[in-house]
Amino acid sequence: MLATVSVNLLESVPCFAGLSPEARRELLDAVVARFFAKGEVIMLEGEPCPGVFVVETGVVKLYRTSAKGKEQIVRMVHPDGCFECAPIFDQGPNPMSAQALEATRAYLLPASDFQSVLSTQPRALLEILTIMSLKFRYLLNMVSDFSFRRVPSRLANLLLQLSEQQDDAPMVLSSLHQLNQQHLACILGCSRQAVNKALQKLSWGGIIKMEGHRIVVLKPEVLKDLL
Repeated sequence: MLATVSVNLLESVPCFAGLSPEARRELLDAVVARFFAKGEVIMLEGEPCPGVFVVETGVVKLYRTSAKGKEQIVRMVHPDGCFECAPIFDQGPNPMSAQALEATRAYLLPASDFQSVLSTQPRALLEILTIMSLKFRYLLNMVSDFSFRRVPSRLANLLLQLSEQQDDAPMVLSSLHQLNQQHLACILGCSRQAVNKALQKLSWGGIIKMEGHRIVVLKPEVLKDLL
């Protein structure tokens, strides 16, 4: 059985909220703790899905790679987040690859055990379908961004999404410290040069301030105008 902290982590994940205590205990008995070094690949696109991962510490990027090796980051997974659920239902391979951006501790719920528990938990299925619907909307918004927004607008939207209010100025979340300009380019679907140019324009305009790997958003209202 996992340590109490691990049990609490699993119980805090929204997609497990609908599980009965008995079903939760059954899943906990099957959970395997995994440790990944910075840069280590957790799973590869196209391979069989091992199950659902729940992140306790660290940051994981989910990404796809084109035939020519170009990378597109789909989303970042932070502590208390989980991935990958879709293959559990369609029996298909991993739709994305996953890589640890920093030393990461996660828990793996094997696919077979997850399927077995969910087959008797209709409430939990509804919870997971709700979460998957939200992710579907996120992907639709991403497609819309790539189709209708230019790079400066996409960057402004990303900075607003990653920012939090601290004192008088929103500051980019610490998770951004793990993202260099190449990572940002992969998220925004553009070149590193385009990201660098857009960041410089925002900095020259006094909209943001760049302090090493940290970005301070000085004028969030101007960023909103760029959307």
